[in-house]
Amino acid sequence: MTTIVAWAGVDQRKVASVYIASDSRISWGSSHIWNQGRKTFAATGSAHIFGYWGDVLFPSIALPTVLDELAAGVVRSKGSAFGEIGNGIRRLWTDYPKQEQRDFGIVMATRRREAMDAVFELAIMTFDSKTGTWDLKDVPMPQSSARLHIAGSGASEVRNAGLLWEESSQGGTSRAVYGAFTEALAHGTDPYSGGGPQLVGLRRIGPAIRFGTVFQGKRYLAGARVTQATVRASKVEWFNELFERVDGARGRRLSDAQRHLSR
Repeated sequence: MTTIVAWAGVDQRKVASVYIASDSRISWGSSHIWNQGRKTFAATGSAHIFGYWGDVLFPSIALPTVLDELAAGVVRSKGSAFGEIGNGIRRLWTDYPKQEQRDFGIVMATRRREAMDAVFELAIMTFDSKTGTWDLKDVPMPQSSARLHIAGSGASEVRNAGLLWEESSQGGTSRAVYGAFTEALAHGTDPYSGGGPQLVGLRRIGPAIRFGTVFQGKRYLAGARVTQATVRASKVEWFNELFERVDGARGRRLSDAQRHLSR
């Protein structure tokens, strides 16, 4: 299972960013776990981000293929922003073994155009193994910063933390959404969610971004633990539990970064 959350950041003018965050735990029943599993994806040359929850095997294999197809121009956003991507995922599924088919969901987001003409879009694609049916739904963008979707075995813990964050002075901000997510992850109530947070996002300009995270004094990139020496050599942007921009090597808030308060 998983805990996954997606949200939009809105400034004084309009939607300025969209993010997807997830935990990194992959579980085999209650017998054993792995805390460095990749669950979020960012396209390197286009404005597309993805994340998944539920069954691990198919989406973890299919989404890298989707990224390659986007990079090669095989999949294009014509008409519906996600129609061709959804069709591509279903094509990969056509000969997937029936005995291995289990419930899962995919969060996908994209951006059309750039700068102040940018339009962000997000959709949820799910597969129900009992009925063998697919569903693809667009999620409307909010007027102020807000959570767009939450799913997985740890969703209720994030919702509960989110209520407290929204009642605080930080309510109605991106940091309230991410703060609630990392707080729930740190508490560890859900046995099927764990490891470090992983984070991808879209801004008004440029391709999708893979962010590094600093969590409980450790550094993570795409769910994997990374060393301090590796961080120093990277060009990755890092965030801590309060969604502050930080120096990945030292874990300290950058001098030009806005300070965020806890709830």
